[in-house]
Amino acid sequence: MTLSHRRPALLVALALAAASAGPGLQATRAQSMPEGPIIVANWGGQTNETYDISFIEPYTAETGIEVQQVDAPGLFVARTQAQAESGRMEWDMLESVTDTDVAFLARAGLLEPMPADLKQRLTKQLGAENVNDYGYHSGMSAMLIVCQKERVKACPQNIMEFWDIQSFPEKRAIIGFNPIYPVTSAQLALGVPRDETATTPIDVDAVFAKLEELRPAVSVIYTSTQQGTQVLEQGEADMAIYYVGRIYGELLPTGNYEVVWTDGVRAQGTTVVLKGAPHRGAAWHFFEWNAMHLESQARFATLRQKTPIDAAALELLPPEMREQFPNAPEHKGKTAVPNAGDFIEKFDDINRRWQEFVAG
Repeated sequence: MTLSHRRPALLVALALAAASAGPGLQATRAQSMPEGPIIVANWGGQTNETYDISFIEPYTAETGIEVQQVDAPGLFVARTQAQAESGRMEWDMLESVTDTDVAFLARAGLLEPMPADLKQRLTKQLGAENVNDYGYHSGMSAMLIVCQKERVKACPQNIMEFWDIQSFPEKRAIIGFNPIYPVTSAQLALGVPRDETATTPIDVDAVFAKLEELRPAVSVIYTSTQQGTQVLEQGEADMAIYYVGRIYGELLPTGNYEVVWTDGVRAQGTTVVLKGAPHRGAAWHFFEWNAMHLESQARFATLRQKTPIDAAALELLPPEMREQFPNAPEHKGKTAVPNAGDFIEKFDDINRRWQEFVAG
């Protein structure tokens, strides 16, 4: 959905919900407010436009604190490191960065730990599974099994069946540019329970042996999301493990696809504050404001199809939209979370083995 299709009636409903919502942080211009401008590194393009409409504009209107965005897709780690090495941190927050980037930045000492009282409040509001020492999950996605129904006799209903290339011999596509997801899928195929992948050390030898079992049925290892859609549409692959946003936004509207949530792998974004942030107090204030304002989260989810920070915001969305979000109640317990910390610890070995696997 683009910004030119904003569902006006829904936005009116969201505005009414905002008017009736609780006071949240009780922030007013009359109170002593931390100083900005808060600098948020974000993904650019429509994401930044929608973030501005949904979060920044109402926050600044309520508090008077200025928030600015910079485009940094794929550059969160490199530019954060460069700023730290220069001794002059320019950014305050990173918005919805990957679990692996969070793990790397935390190991490097480049993230500000969340204040204890704030962590306690957010854990109560969002649930312990959505909060860590540095931030909360935002913009969550998932990698799910999807099948082109006209080209498969039956669609695998879990990861064990996806790995069963004798019973399900059709051509498969898997992601090539972020191996943490196929690594986690391989863990599931090895029998690691979904609720234990986040804490189970990655057995690199076993994972790659399992991936080799799948390799004969892999016709495409896609190197971009655009290619992932194309290979399914053009018949180069009959099924795939693919991003939920693309499945719901591009494939399912044709009516020719089946999506399976069981044994999906979560792609969790996390919002964090940087060590040495020049406007740290204001950044934490904005950070909490976003987490507590359901109407802003619902607006962002509607316009950008990104999972709201708080699952309670899903109640402000049309029922037909809720199904596509990984934190919807009907998907509880169906997806697995990668062990990002262990992945980073073993990155050199995993990356080398992955490149060899992709090369065949």
